[in-house]
Amino acid sequence: MRLQPLAALAIFVLGASTAQAELLWQADFESGDLSQWPYITIPGGASVTTQCVYEGRYAGQIAITGDEQYLWHGNEALNRSEFNYQPKATGEGDTTYLGWSFYLPKPLLNVKHEIGYWESDNSWQQQMRFNLTGDTFSFTRSDAAEPYWSQPGFASAGVWHDVAMEVHWSIDPARGYAEVWLDGKSMGRTQLPTRVNDTDAMFTQIGLLRHRIDAREVILIDNVRAGTNITEVLAAFDATTPKSCP
Repeated sequence: MRLQPLAALAIFVLGASTAQAELLWQADFESGDLSQWPYITIPGGASVTTQCVYEGRYAGQIAITGDEQYLWHGNEALNRSEFNYQPKATGEGDTTYLGWSFYLPKPLLNVKHEIGYWESDNSWQQQMRFNLTGDTFSFTRSDAAEPYWSQPGFASAGVWHDVAMEVHWSIDPARGYAEVWLDGKSMGRTQLPTRVNDTDAMFTQIGLLRHRIDAREVILIDNVRAGTNITEVLAAFDATTPKSCP
């Protein structure tokens, strides 16, 4: 009779281990520092906080002002601080599954902010990005005049939101695609050349990038994860219960 509960426990542990194994990489800030990130662009704007988290005890914080220390090589168009992650496989035909949650303590200014984008290593060409203007969230190819889609009201302050992506990497616009989920809701598949060229790997940056403005703005980042499938990535965010902070 004792074998039955033990067997059930073994199945449960095995299932939990299998689910955990599907996460290829995670940055949940539960180390209490920024060590989970291999690189941070202008690290003076990055820190950890316990004041508001999606889960656990810690979240990441990006805060920028118009001070010169937040300008990339003095460029006033690059007022920024960002977390950087490069998946191991972004070659032709590879697929990346990535998600991250964000929280705005206060609404951002009604100007364009780039809060997440993909760029090529070595050649440093941005290919696709998420823009945030006020509370309107949009997805665009970086060299396009108009976004593929916009979602007014999505980036509301005071509530944790989630962005998840399935990116199939190709320089061929007929083969490459990006499908985005906002708080668990698919925005549809967008066909585009997701790679810049046939040699350079792709990396993502998540944080705040805007033109130089004499104002302090803050975004919190938590629950960053890369998986072997989109189901695992989506399961890490509970879209049915909006979560805010005191």
